[in-house]
Amino acid sequence: MKPLKIGLVTGEFPPMEGGVGAFTQELGKELAALGHEIFVISSRESRPLNLDLKPRQLNEPIDIGWGQLLARGRKWGRKDYHMIADMAVRHELDVVNIQYQAAAYNMRSPFINLLPWRLRGITKSVVTFHDLRIPYLFPKAGKLRESAVNFMAKQADGVITTNVQDTRQLTTRNLQHLQEIPIGSNVAVQPVSTAQRLGVRTALELSPDDKLIGYFGFLNPSKGADTLIDALAQLPENYHVDFIGGQTGASDPQNNSAFLQELHQQLTSHNLQRRVHWTGFLDDAAVSAHFAACDLVALPYKDGVSLRRGTLMAALAHGCAVVTTTAGSENDNQFRDGENCVLVGAEDAAGLATGILRATGDETLRAKIGRNAALLSQQFTWDKIAAQTANFYEQVLRA
Repeated sequence: MKPLKIGLVTGEFPPMEGGVGAFTQELGKELAALGHEIFVISSRESRPLNLDLKPRQLNEPIDIGWGQLLARGRKWGRKDYHMIADMAVRHELDVVNIQYQAAAYNMRSPFINLLPWRLRGITKSVVTFHDLRIPYLFPKAGKLRESAVNFMAKQADGVITTNVQDTRQLTTRNLQHLQEIPIGSNVAVQPVSTAQRLGVRTALELSPDDKLIGYFGFLNPSKGADTLIDALAQLPENYHVDFIGGQTGASDPQNNSAFLQELHQQLTSHNLQRRVHWTGFLDDAAVSAHFAACDLVALPYKDGVSLRRGTLMAALAHGCAVVTTTAGSENDNQFRDGENCVLVGAEDAAGLATGILRATGDETLRAKIGRNAALLSQQFTWDKIAAQTANFYEQVLRA
């Protein structure tokens, strides 16, 4: 495979907080390790914090070690739409891979959805759908919202999905090239000593008999933190919840902040403030320590367990015993109750509480599902993900 000049378009990128930005960073590093030349096109807010750049200097690539960063995006409207095409021409990109999640691109502008059409005749375009959530656009946009996503998929030279649910939905769209490539963990697993594990529990003022339930990831309505709080209200007094990591992230902060306020009101109404802990943003070593300190991790997604969830992939990589939610007939068949997780019904606080009690009350079960979770995560390492992605680029270019 000859080296390619690859453009990765993402609405968020570190130091901005967000799963898609972290995904793009890990993918870019591994693609660079394969010998490809990487250009990340992202928001102006993604400039490295240690660089003192004047506005005019933003037009030049910023060396980030394994690639070049073009931190030029503003509101992802018409100007940015043309800017990305200009960058593809200026840097002679072989392929532009758009990392699509509506919330990362302002949600009110359709131009990112039109980008594959804009790039026709300039370079090949690939869209990675991190989810199929439709953009808001404007009030009463109706079917136009879904059409924006469908148009994007059909105009792209290639489409990557991250989970079986989205693959099934897009298979009916008669696309040119479609491939499912799961995401990996955005948190590198760090070794944790017994002293570090106990240190976390001591800092949280837990007794040896207390049970600590971990929750990882930014807070938004789809991830079920409100269901977890309702479940905690039904659990014994010695059960606590540790909300690990940042709270709202860079994408869709207004709605996420409103949801966070609702959670605090919910905690007050249940009088659970003493049993809930908030870590704030943590580095990888601290995340690993908190995972190790937890008896299990609860991820009650309202749309069910899915390989598109970076928070889930992080918990699996750490060998955590995970309690999560089923997705009906669309459930990823990699997840089996009692084998590598405990599955409960979505938006069912009583069922979630029962699942947590089942796992915390059976040490053998908890060890088994944690061990098998770590084995499952080995299918989704970043070197494998990058190799599959690069091979897909080649297929698209040959076509």
